[in-house]
Amino acid sequence: MNKLTKWYIDETTESFALGGFAASDSERFLTGTYVFTSQIETVEVDESSKNFIFHTMSGSEYVCSFEDIEWTSEFAEDSRDNLERLHISRAFTDEAIKLAGEKENALVERLGNEFSNGDLYLEMGAGGIIDVHFKYMDVIHRISCRVNVGMFQNSYLYCLLDVVDFRHFEFSGGSVDTYHMSDSIKRLVVDNIGSSPVTIDHKVYESGITVTCITEENHPEGLFSPDSFNGKSLLFHDDFMKDTDEPD
Repeated sequence: MNKLTKWYIDETTESFALGGFAASDSERFLTGTYVFTSQIETVEVDESSKNFIFHTMSGSEYVCSFEDIEWTSEFAEDSRDNLERLHISRAFTDEAIKLAGEKENALVERLGNEFSNGDLYLEMGAGGIIDVHFKYMDVIHRISCRVNVGMFQNSYLYCLLDVVDFRHFEFSGGSVDTYHMSDSIKRLVVDNIGSSPVTIDHKVYESGITVTCITEENHPEGLFSPDSFNGKSLLFHDDFMKDTDEPD
């Protein structure tokens, strides 16, 4: 049985499909692998465990916790409407969105208390990045992903104007290379929630939380990007990581 996190329901040309990220390592998926299923055939609700159980046309079964629904407005309303069209009471979806919002607020509070300005928090597994938060001027920002489809490979951009810019290529075999970090990023806080190690820029991150300080030595700028933030464009250049003070 596969468990998904940050899941949502999408309407397809035929019916509805389930999207999300693998929440743990399995025979089929590494944690953090993006999954988009075949057509949903049936949905069950386990009220006692607060789970939705989805059965798809391919014969697969997916367990999705209420609190792990993608709660942001761009997904929540569609999921609510689509689940209702799959004969699921709106009350269950409303509860799921409420619990997911509370979970996010608890995470933001914890990150605000435990981490320093300039920390980029990556919740991830060997299959990919699930969620990104950045602490800047004592505020925790949730950073969404934008995918650039390339001729040879895709790139993944986590950007907030004048705050942070973090970019990487596709994961392959539990490994990924980044190609741009704005100098607002002082440390990577990698929360590997899977059981398999993750390799980022040739550094291995085992399960659990690992903190890595970013320096010019361990992360020189790879590619220039005309639209990148904070001194890494072709138009002008500042020294990477001018502030070398250790975080509090």
